Amino acid sequence: MIKLIPLAALGLGLGACMPNTPPAYLAAPADPSVGVRSPGYAAVTAGVRSYDVVDPLDWRELNRRVAPGVNPERGDSNDAARRGR
Repeated sequence: MIKLIPLAALGLGLGACMPNTPPAYLAAPADPSVGVRSPGYAAVTAGVRSYDVVDPLDWRELNRRVAPGVNPERGDSNDAARRGR
């Protein structure tokens, strides 16, 4: 309780130092001479992709497609040895 009184006095003292009117740039009305872009129509579904159901693919082939620097036509992956080629 004793520590609360000095903190309250400090808060009231600092609050008394604040200006009672807001700064002019905060209370200024809107400037009608400023140009504003007119609102345009934007479709809600713009840029949406269709994700249809597809058949399952071989996971090895999918990995080959995204692997960096591997040429699937040459057969230079390690899976060729596992398949017996």
